[in-house]
Amino acid sequence: MADSDLAYCLDLTRRSGSNLWLVGRTLPKARRAMFVSAYASMRVVDDFVDDEFAVQPPDRRAAMRPAAHDRVDRWRRAVESALDGKPDAGDPDALDPAISRALTDRFHSSDIGGGPWTALADAMHRDVDETPFTTWADFDAYCEGATVAPASIFLYVLAADITPGGPVRSGLPAPAADCARDMAVFCYLVHIARDLLKDAAQGANLITLPDTVLAAHGLSREELARGAAERNPAALTDLIVDLTACATPYRERGEVWRERLTPNLGAREAMTLRALLTVYGALHDGLLKDPSRALSQDPKVRESMRREALGAAEISV
Repeated sequence: MADSDLAYCLDLTRRSGSNLWLVGRTLPKARRAMFVSAYASMRVVDDFVDDEFAVQPPDRRAAMRPAAHDRVDRWRRAVESALDGKPDAGDPDALDPAISRALTDRFHSSDIGGGPWTALADAMHRDVDETPFTTWADFDAYCEGATVAPASIFLYVLAADITPGGPVRSGLPAPAADCARDMAVFCYLVHIARDLLKDAAQGANLITLPDTVLAAHGLSREELARGAAERNPAALTDLIVDLTACATPYRERGEVWRERLTPNLGAREAMTLRALLTVYGALHDGLLKDPSRALSQDPKVRESMRREALGAAEISV
């Protein structure tokens, strides 16, 4: 991987400021290069859908929808080309050539396959179509692409058997998605609960909770987006309580998976995984103790929650 390609991927992932990026900094050099190239490749399509498409007014989104679907499809094909060892055959408008080359360099000799990227593309298409989240099954289906797919790549990178100049093979004891699912959904539910008001303020189409979950608290996604926090704070507090309770069994099963995976990981890799789950575990504990913090309009409260969680994992910003 050219230094400039890696630097480009590093800069893109660093600007995200995500918890995954913060813990991924500690990985050994080869795994870190794999991580940032994969993270950057997924970040670009997610940012396009969230920051360029979803924030538009309804009539503009309707007009943009065919082109947005085309963009997601072109991104998926560009990723497939890079994984197949042909970065120059990709689509520079859909996937930056630096990311494409980085993917080829780190993954074309691996056995990961394109499944995780295809799953993410499916979730992005669902976002573009604004497919309703009616039931919990809809939420689970969406999670397979939106959070399980990226998490499965992360676990693959942590456990991969890397032979210098040779093939990269999975070091996981089960399919990557199965290893990642509970941990990924746990972190996603905590993320949703923590950022509920922020996401709702950007529009009803960015609320990924099922209608049945909202209805149980006397809410619709439209009401939530219009400022239900001010009109019915008790219902929103109960919703946060519900979400954190829903996250608990995923957390418990995720910890079982973490313990199962630990023998397959090096010391630093095991520490990285533990740190990530510690961050989200601390956020979860905080919301269980005081769900109202997630509803605060004060940015200092949100930043305090974040720093407390990172501090629990001994991670510096």
